[in-house]
Amino acid sequence: MKFVRYLDRNLERSLLTVILVTISITLIAQVFMRYFLASPLVWAEELSRFLLVWCTMIGSSYAVRESRHIIVDFAPVMFGKRSITFFTLVSHLGVLAFCITALYYGVPFVERVRGIGQLSPTLNLPMWLVYLALPVGMAATALRTLQAIYLLLIKPTPSDDHDETNTEVM
Repeated sequence: MKFVRYLDRNLERSLLTVILVTISITLIAQVFMRYFLASPLVWAEELSRFLLVWCTMIGSSYAVRESRHIIVDFAPVMFGKRSITFFTLVSHLGVLAFCITALYYGVPFVERVRGIGQLSPTLNLPMWLVYLALPVGMAATALRTLQAIYLLLIKPTPSDDHDETNTEVM
């Protein structure tokens, strides 16, 4: 159970750290090889680009987990603090609908690319591994969104429990 809790808290962060460190080292090596040794690494930019795609998809899951995704907060201003839970739920449902749509179209696309057998130009990496970032990222984001909805419903925001005229003194 501790391992599952560890994965819940650290999986995306650990993957993102490894990916960003790998991108940084690869690009630093590329700059050094190109400008100081005049012998560029032909595969470095392609690898960095592919890792950046994976970083973006995993990052969307991490953003949902940490509640760091973009949010439009005009509704609670217009309708009061009691509406925060409702509009947060609507926002989460919108994200979930997007993830499901991306999965619906992304999985068959990855299967088609896998069937074609397309390889990347310099790394000779199967391109379906690169495109797999979309379904994996959207599935992880959907799971994190479901987790956020569950947490929202069992533990509403503190502003939902208090009257708007109540103000706490610091």
